[in-house]
Amino acid sequence: MHFQSLSGAAALVNWITVGRSDVPTFDDWYNYQHVPERVSTPGFMRARRFIATDQPDSAEANYLTVYETADLSVLNSPEYLRRLNNPTELTQRVIPTFRQFRRAACVISVQRGFGSSSRVLAIELSPERRHEQPLRTLIADTLLPGVIAGHLVHTACLMEPDAAVSSAKDSTREGLATASALPASWTILAELQTGVDAERVIKEFGKGIEGSGIDPKTIGSGGEFQLLYELRAAANIAA
Repeated sequence: MHFQSLSGAAALVNWITVGRSDVPTFDDWYNYQHVPERVSTPGFMRARRFIATDQPDSAEANYLTVYETADLSVLNSPEYLRRLNNPTELTQRVIPTFRQFRRAACVISVQRGFGSSSRVLAIELSPERRHEQPLRTLIADTLLPGVIAGHLVHTACLMEPDAAVSSAKDSTREGLATASALPASWTILAELQTGVDAERVIKEFGKGIEGSGIDPKTIGSGGEFQLLYELRAAANIAA
């Protein structure tokens, strides 16, 4: 029997920080306008919005959005760029409220497990170039299978940013209005099992890297996020 996890071979990952006073308008825009507009774009399969469970600054709110697409070419396709060049009036008002914005068009290079969860762990990785393939292999063959077999995680994937495709937005009207930065890091997105502490999973990844010859500092920041909203394209909803 085949079980589905991710809906595509690529993903657009957005990390956004907004002020607390802007949250009501931001959430309303995102859920009722922006996400439906994006998911209706040909090649977009699913969007999920998350909020960080740890908010270090009480005046701000940190969010993560993951859009799954059929492949990487969707994220610099003519139709997607056309929409970026025609932002709505509300989009033009909301975007300047972003206090921080990081965005990356990514290839999903590794995926293990199946299902999804309302809690995810996002871990950023910054490998040296000479360690990229060994780390990719370690993640695929050891790290992700280990946490899945230990019932810590249901499914997890590795997302690697593509700078050229990510920058396709920069010259569009929406891109010119957005001060965004491209994460220089890879991201592991892990769907957590009920009751499992995210820090435990981070520690397991750290143990897995020990003795591999890869610098342990490759594992950067990690954060737990709670699902707020999900929308799938109609063609991806099973009958």
